Amino acid sequence: MKLVKVLIPLALLIAVFVFFGVLPRIRNAQELKAEASAERNREPVVNAVPLKQASDTSSLTLPGQIQPFRQTPLFARTQGFLRRWYVDIGAQVKQGQLLATIDVPELEQDIARAQADQQLAQANLDRLKSVQLPGAISKQDIDTRQSGVAVAQANLRRLQALKALQQIHAPFSGVITSRNAEVGNLVSPGSGQPLFTLSELGSLRVFVDVPQTYYQYMKVGTPATVVVPELKNRRLVGKVVRTSGTLRNESRTLLTEVLIPNPGNEIPSGLYSSVHFDLIAANAPVLIPANALQMTPQGPRVVIVGTDQRVKFVPITLGRDYGTTIEVTDGLTGQERVVTNPNDRLRDGQRVRLRKPIAEKTVAQR
Repeated sequence: MKLVKVLIPLALLIAVFVFFGVLPRIRNAQELKAEASAERNREPVVNAVPLKQASDTSSLTLPGQIQPFRQTPLFARTQGFLRRWYVDIGAQVKQGQLLATIDVPELEQDIARAQADQQLAQANLDRLKSVQLPGAISKQDIDTRQSGVAVAQANLRRLQALKALQQIHAPFSGVITSRNAEVGNLVSPGSGQPLFTLSELGSLRVFVDVPQTYYQYMKVGTPATVVVPELKNRRLVGKVVRTSGTLRNESRTLLTEVLIPNPGNEIPSGLYSSVHFDLIAANAPVLIPANALQMTPQGPRVVIVGTDQRVKFVPITLGRDYGTTIEVTDGLTGQERVVTNPNDRLRDGQRVRLRKPIAEKTVAQR
C-alpha cells in the first residue's frame, strides 16, 4: 500500500514533466525543422528587368588638323643661279604658269658644242654617201657614221631638255605658301630646300587619329562635321574619304582623312578643328544595368530569367561602360530579362519568383 502511494505521485510528476517539458521541445524541434526545410525549398524572389538595344548611332568628337588638298615643294632640276622669280607667298597661280627662271651660262656653250658635233657627224656621213665608186666604201663605215650622227643628236636633245628645266612652272593651280630663294642664289637639284611650296586649297583634308575602340566604325563615306573655333564655331560638312588601314603602334589610333569643301579659299590650312562623327553601328549592342553584372574568375556574366521562371547564368563580352549601363557585344540578344543585384545563393536552373514593382503592389492593394 505504501508503494502504491509513492508510485502514483511519481507517475503524476513524470507525466507533468513529459507533457509540459519534453513534448513542447519535440514540437519546437519539429517546427524548426519544417521551417528550415520550407526555407530551403522556398523559391527566391528576384528583381528582373528587360534589356534594351543601344542606339544605332553614337557621337564621337575628336581633334583634327586641317591640311591642303595638295601641297607640293618645287625644287630646281638643274644647277645654276636664280635669275628671277615672278610670284611670292599668297599669289594665286594657274597650272603651267612661269614661277622663276634659272641662269646656266655654261649650258649655252654645251649646246653650241653639241650642235657643232652633230653637224660634223652629219657632214662626214654625207661625204661617205657621195662616193660613187663601187666597193670604195664599206657598209660598216656607213653604219659607223650613222651611229655617230645618232649619238650627236641624242646629246643635243639632252642639253636642250636641260635648258627647258631652267624655267620653273606650276604643276597645278593653287596658292604659293612659301618662297625660299632670292635672285642670285646658287640652286641645284640636291640642295634640299625647295624654291617654292604650292598648295591647292579649293578643298581641304582634315586628318584625325581615331582610337582603337572606334576604328571599326570608320568607313569611306561616313559623314563628319568639322567645327573651327576661331571662325565662330563655323561648321563644315564633309565625309571620310580614306583611312590608313592600320593602327599606329605607339598610339593605337587609326589615321582617318575627312574631305571638306573650301569655296573661295576662305579657310586657311593648318587650323585646329573639332571633328564630329555620327557613327552608325551595323549591329547595335545590348545594354544591361551595371548592377546586373557579375564578375567571376571565368569572366563576366549575367543571370537571366527564362519563360519557365528558371534562372540561367550566361557569359558575356563587355563593350563600353556608360556608368549606370554597360554595353554587351556578345552573349545576349536583347530579348532577355536579367536579374539585378543577384545573390550568391542562386543556382543555375533554379526556379525563382519575380518581385512585383511597387506600382503594381499599390494598384493591387487598392
